[in-house]
Amino acid sequence: MRRLKLLVLTAALVGLLIPPLMLYVSAEGEPVIQDGAVVLMEFTITVPESSLVIPKNVSQFMPGHHELLPNLEKALAGMKKGEEKRVDLSSDDAFGPYDETKKGVISTESLPPDTKPGTIFTTEEGVPFVVTDMSGPVASIDFNHPLAGKHLIIDVKILNVESPSEESGMRMGAQEEQKDISI
Repeated sequence: MRRLKLLVLTAALVGLLIPPLMLYVSAEGEPVIQDGAVVLMEFTITVPESSLVIPKNVSQFMPGHHELLPNLEKALAGMKKGEEKRVDLSSDDAFGPYDETKKGVISTESLPPDTKPGTIFTTEEGVPFVVTDMSGPVASIDFNHPLAGKHLIIDVKILNVESPSEESGMRMGAQEEQKDISI
């Protein structure tokens, strides 16, 4: 009997707390970046040590679906439409350290005739690599991400956030326009 009274009391307290909490959340207005939301963002990547700037891109992602660098996703959590943030990532927090063991050599015969250093290809298994040098019958290749070992500064502007309950409509429409960008 005592457990039943405790259960009823707990349910009553939860019932009293949830409506004001929901009112507070809905009074905030704009949805925030959280797991399951659909986020449209504009971003620029700067590699300070090489003065390389990858100009503005637009990308869509769903937090919690491993579509972004984990540390970038953490830094964006809680942001709203229109907000901007500069995210500073060490090489370890971005694409990891550069790994010399991920370099190799292949025959130039296995590449298209117009291949030049800097060309990016994908293996049959879907693993990307960059041709770094071509000398006679061999080509040097590198399986490291092009930004591995690099400190990155990513300037982000949140263009839109759809709450998890609204995600399907935005996701379907935006997929047709989205470029194939992985950061």
